[in-house]
Amino acid sequence: MKINLPVLFVTILSLFFINICYAKDTMHTDATGITDPGNVSDGEVSVKPEDYYFNVESLSTKEEDWKKFQFHGFFEVSSPVQGRDDETQQLSSKFWDENELTLWLGKRISKRLSFASEIEIKKGFKEYELEIFEFDYEIIDKLLVFRMGKFKYPLGIERFVESAPLNKLVDRPLPSIRVIPGTYSDIGGMFCGSIPLPNNTTVKYEFAMTNGLEGPESEDVQQLWDNNSNKAIGGRLGYEFLQGLEIGGSYSRGKYDEDNQLDIDFLGADILFKKGNLEVRGEYITSRVEQKEADGGDFCRNGYYLQTSYKYPLNLNYVRYLEGVLRFDSADPNRNITDGNEADRVAFGMNYFPINHVELKFEYEIENEPGEGIHGKSFVQAIFRW
Repeated sequence: MKINLPVLFVTILSLFFINICYAKDTMHTDATGITDPGNVSDGEVSVKPEDYYFNVESLSTKEEDWKKFQFHGFFEVSSPVQGRDDETQQLSSKFWDENELTLWLGKRISKRLSFASEIEIKKGFKEYELEIFEFDYEIIDKLLVFRMGKFKYPLGIERFVESAPLNKLVDRPLPSIRVIPGTYSDIGGMFCGSIPLPNNTTVKYEFAMTNGLEGPESEDVQQLWDNNSNKAIGGRLGYEFLQGLEIGGSYSRGKYDEDNQLDIDFLGADILFKKGNLEVRGEYITSRVEQKEADGGDFCRNGYYLQTSYKYPLNLNYVRYLEGVLRFDSADPNRNITDGNEADRVAFGMNYFPINHVELKFEYEIENEPGEGIHGKSFVQAIFRW
């Protein structure tokens, strides 16, 4: 029997929002995995994970804390429960090799200058990758900030929540691993900031010039050295015009071969809505890659995802929150040909927060790939963060 995945997703999404309506009347606080809202006094802002972990803006601005380094991190253990193993699912025989320790070190050097670094330790503590090593200088407060070093390239919004403590599911969306080259960090400089406008609206911008990629594949992210003299130019422009609702667009272009002849570009659109414990996000990304005729010629690729989640506060012993997640994603890494890399997925997730800094996740996904039929996979993940 053939299943229409988009129709299935819409049906499940409708049921999901019905449950939200029942829970909404009993929800009066904004639940987070770090700060207990009950302990937050009037006028104090409740800290959320995305504002605290791996974010240079979380560094203390208190004068007495300037000389202190701030150290955070997390360790995640993941394993498939059911289904085949591929690039998004670890092999059971390599259980420890595929789990990750991430360390974050930051310091506010002065009122305007701050530093942040992030290192990922993988493959059974055998492989080290420096993901972030950046300096931020606030030229005009948050209106105009100059960033230099190695930073996450400003393309889309999934990069803000790609780490395990912030990712709502165990797996990442297909476009983020089959169109965008996975974890995309690059060396260069960037201007960024937020500009408040009338009627509680805000414009957010990021414009960067970096070394760029050395190829169209996910492993073609350059680490320290540039393979050519060309620089990639790109960025993102976002507009928050309603409370909690933001739309944005991204673009990037650069030459990736040693002869400075072949272009690769990305064009994306995103939307994010947050209200209380409800979050809805989606992205569309397309990319055009120039190749020599001997390598198959030019091709295009694209992908998109839509995700919704809701965190239910319980405040019971060893059950602080339960979070339900739904996501539909699709990716075609080469629109000129049809092969097994095309995929559509529907993913269901349940996240359990027993105590502060500990999170347990379960994910089940239904995947449809041409030539392989519809099949299911499931994952479990445990995260400890500090």
